[in-house]
Amino acid sequence: MRKLISLVVVFFLSVFGAAATAEPSVSPEKLVMEVSTQVLDEIKKDPALAAADPSHVNQLVDKKILPYTDFATMTRMAVGPAWRKADEAQRKDIMQLFRTLLVAVYSGALKEANNYTVELAKSRPSNDPRLTIVRTRLVASQRDPIQLDYRLMNTGKDWKIFDVCVGGVWLVENYRSQFASVIGNSGLTGLIAQLKDRVQKLEANKGK
Repeated sequence: MRKLISLVVVFFLSVFGAAATAEPSVSPEKLVMEVSTQVLDEIKKDPALAAADPSHVNQLVDKKILPYTDFATMTRMAVGPAWRKADEAQRKDIMQLFRTLLVAVYSGALKEANNYTVELAKSRPSNDPRLTIVRTRLVASQRDPIQLDYRLMNTGKDWKIFDVCVGGVWLVENYRSQFASVIGNSGLTGLIAQLKDRVQKLEANKGK
């Protein structure tokens, strides 16, 4: 499951970033499919991206993802109620470390992503026109398909993706559960220490 969640970060961050510039006239299904396909194509044609070269990955994130991604909101969602108790320095540390963690996971997953293609699955209708869930599948030869569900909200100006589900696990909710356990045992200081440790281990394993 951890490997699948790592792979999903590739599609989540990429589609999340592009979604911020899409107009509501573009259906969420079309948005998710077009951007997912573009990301896969870019990975396949750029050997440095496919090999998860850190400089190329960071350029991709900085230019095509970060300008359109609200990491502050993502971080608040992941930290949960404890966010209100954090001072400015702690919030800054947590947000930066969470961003670095996701980018590190993103980098490590690129080697797997170039073997997949994306297909649109039957989406689930919503009673609220502002919300929808788009279902897709990642498929690859001689591998079981991976079901991905994207949760989107229409802000009136654009569609934005706020979470993605793989194997019944929502990405941000998964981190929220992990963070809550750490915060309950050792507070926000403990969370910051653990995030630093996880980032260091991920970066040390690059290229392995």
